[in-house]
Amino acid sequence: MKNYLTFDIGGTEIKYGVINENYEIIFKDKFPSQGATSGKLVLDDILFKVSELKGYEPQGIAISSAGVINSDTGEVLSATDAIKGYIGMNIVDYIGKETGLNVSVINDVNAMALCESTLGVAKDSKVTVCMTVGTGIGGAIVLNNQIFQGVGYNAGEFGLMKIGDHKYESLAATSALVKQAQELFGNQIQNGIDVFKLYDEKNPLAVNLVNRFYDHLSVGIANLAYALNPDLFVIGGGITARDSFVEELNVYVQDKLTKHLKRYTKVAAAQFRNDAGMIGAFVHFKNTYKI
Repeated sequence: MKNYLTFDIGGTEIKYGVINENYEIIFKDKFPSQGATSGKLVLDDILFKVSELKGYEPQGIAISSAGVINSDTGEVLSATDAIKGYIGMNIVDYIGKETGLNVSVINDVNAMALCESTLGVAKDSKVTVCMTVGTGIGGAIVLNNQIFQGVGYNAGEFGLMKIGDHKYESLAATSALVKQAQELFGNQIQNGIDVFKLYDEKNPLAVNLVNRFYDHLSVGIANLAYALNPDLFVIGGGITARDSFVEELNVYVQDKLTKHLKRYTKVAAAQFRNDAGMIGAFVHFKNTYKI
């Protein structure tokens, strides 16, 4: 069976592995990203890992990456300072020239969406909206197992939608919840787990914060339900490790929908978590090279 290399590029770390034709990851690891220094260093680190893994006789390289990515040409169209000097780089050309292998690249949330729609919780869904909730809010739209990327490959930037005068992610990302909790509770709050611990203990201030968080998050989901009428919302991010997350969120979502739309709108947690970017990158690779 043929092997392929897969990489998931983030601003703080890069996940990578060896995957076979059946989407089975036979090796995986991660290393710190040098994105804060240079996008070129990020790609050079990937080339080093490729050389380390040559014993697997890889037949190609699949990449998912943060940023707005032209998945047809491999060019980075837009990116934050999390990866400096990234805009304008062509990942496919750079990696392909140095390795002599076929290379593909796609946005990381789009990769997650491809993973879930091909193998995961959305594999039977016709219209899927995927969201990642964490430091910010990312998104992707899947129509009949095809990513809808938009004219500028920018579709799915849900976190930049506006609720009043605020960006959606400034109100509804996990980081926003943590920041608000730190203003009330100080250093005892380090992450979302700490906030939900107080919530489960029925601390009134924490209960109010989390209820408001769910309300804000559900506004965006309900608006997208009215705009796109998907049969499934798939939510990814560390917050989905909370067993009751989907059930709690869905109460707020359903409250904002018409009776008719309630019948068609479901919310589910992503099935593939840390591996979704790598697996979805390989789905895109297979689609690109028709293998």
